[in-house]
Amino acid sequence: MSASLTRSRTDKVLGGVCGGIAAFTKIDVAIIRVIAALGILFFGAGLLVYILLWLLLPMEGASESGLDQVINSIKNNRS
Repeated sequence: MSASLTRSRTDKVLGGVCGGIAAFTKIDVAIIRVIAALGILFFGAGLLVYILLWLLLPMEGASESGLDQVINSIKNNRS
């Protein structure tokens, strides 16, 4: 497994969450995407989980998550 769970820069459709999970678990990305789609369609909470992972996981090669970037941007604009 890779060292840490990140969003993928290269294997992404929306935010790279499924591609990052696939790289981390060494499972084919198509299987991860089907599981994510089923979670969204049948359980509804899958969409919330996907959005949270999109915000909380850093992009591959980045040191901070998307949420960290938004918070830092807001802090810098207040200064």
